[in-house]
Amino acid sequence: MSLIWTRNLSVKIEQFDEDHKKLIRFINELQDAIRDAQAKGVIDPVEIEVILHRLENYAFYHFSAEETAMEQTGFPGLEEHRAEHKKFIAIVAGMTERFKGSNDLKHAGEIAEFLYNWIVDHIYQIDGKYIDHLHEHEIH
Repeated sequence: MSLIWTRNLSVKIEQFDEDHKKLIRFINELQDAIRDAQAKGVIDPVEIEVILHRLENYAFYHFSAEETAMEQTGFPGLEEHRAEHKKFIAIVAGMTERFKGSNDLKHAGEIAEFLYNWIVDHIYQIDGKYIDHLHEHEIH
């Protein structure tokens, strides 16, 4: 199932919303690649790895932007938020490493499911904590 961007996922900060949309596109690309592989009965591990690396790199870029905004405004939850970002990067890097060269559709599906659930939970539960603070500091 593809993840659809809705207003409910908005943090009402244009740059971060655009970043989240791009991360969702990468997750949907991964899910599409897995669906195609299931239909063909064979997976292209390189295609999956490329998508995972793009996702990981873009997440790192996005996390840096969020953390910079939180640093500049003195957000009190910065260290907790930063820890969540580091945890995500470590998990995705580990999953990518374990998947390398694999043709295991089940493992690829588990990665996609983790990413799907993580981004929604992260936006609602973790990013939701900084919205009011950043808005108070004129970051929209």
